[in-house]
Amino acid sequence: MIERRRAAVAYACALVVAGLVAATPFTASAQPNGGRIAFNMGFDTSHAYFFRGIRQLRDGVILQPYADATIMLLEGGEGLNSIGFTVGQWNSFHSSGRGTTSGPHTWYESDFFTGFALELENWEAGVSYTAYMSPSHSFGTVQEIGINLGLDDTGVTMLPLPLQPHLALAIEVNGQADGGASEGVYFELGIEPGFDLAGGSLSLGVPLTLGMSLNNYYEDGGLTNDTFGYLDLGLVLGMPLNVPESFGSWELSGGAHMLLLGRYLESLNGGRQYQAIGSLGLSIGY
Repeated sequence: MIERRRAAVAYACALVVAGLVAATPFTASAQPNGGRIAFNMGFDTSHAYFFRGIRQLRDGVILQPYADATIMLLEGGEGLNSIGFTVGQWNSFHSSGRGTTSGPHTWYESDFFTGFALELENWEAGVSYTAYMSPSHSFGTVQEIGINLGLDDTGVTMLPLPLQPHLALAIEVNGQADGGASEGVYFELGIEPGFDLAGGSLSLGVPLTLGMSLNNYYEDGGLTNDTFGYLDLGLVLGMPLNVPESFGSWELSGGAHMLLLGRYLESLNGGRQYQAIGSLGLSIGY
C-alpha cells in the first residue's frame, strides 16, 4: 500500500488545476501521456488517522496530500512484463496540531518513499524504503524496508469476483512506529475484491486487511509483543471524472473503514476496541 505541502497550498493547487482544466481550450495537439514516466498526485481528507492500527489523531480535520513519479525501466517484456522505479512524498496536516514549539504545529508527518516494482505475468512484487518524519516533532524519524507481493487473480480462480490478494512485510531499521524500545517487523495480509457499478461509471472495492507483529512491532511498553494488531474492513467508492485524457486520469473517492484493534492498540485508542473512519479523496494520474 503503498499515500504523502501545507494544507492551504494543497487545496489551492487542487482548485487551480481544476480551474485550468475547466478554462483551457482543448486542441488536437494535446495528447495523453505515452512516455515512460508516470505521475500521480492527490489528497485525502478524514477525521481520524490510524497507521497500521496505531492511533495518530482522532479529532479535527486531517488533510493528506501526496505526489510520486514512476519511471518504467522495462515494458512489454516476455514473462517479465515491466520494471518500475518510484519516488514520492506523502504528508499529513492536522488542524489540531501538536508537537514542540520549534516546528510547524499542523504539519504532523512528512514521508519520503522510493522503491522498485516488477510485474511477472499476473504477479507484482516490490521492495521499498520509507522514512517517516515529523516536521512538528510529534515523533522521532522511523526508517523501514518494505517487501510486498500481490496477485491479480482475474480469471484465475472460479470465484465470481477476483480477490486481489496481497502480502507485505515491513522491517524497521531505525526508530519504532509504536514508540517502543526496539525495532520491529510488521506483516500484513489482505484482499480487495471489487466490481463496477452504474455501467462502469462507479467502482466499489471491499478491502480487508489483517496487520500483525512478527517481532516487537506492537510492544505494550514492557517485554510483551502483541502478535495481533488489527483487522480493517472497508468500503471504497470511486468515481472517474470526465476530464480529457490529455490531462490525465482524475478520480474522486470516498471510503468507510471499521477497525478491530488488538489489546495493545486498543489501549492506545483510549480503550476503544472498534474505530470507524471515513475519508474523501481526489487522485490525478498522468
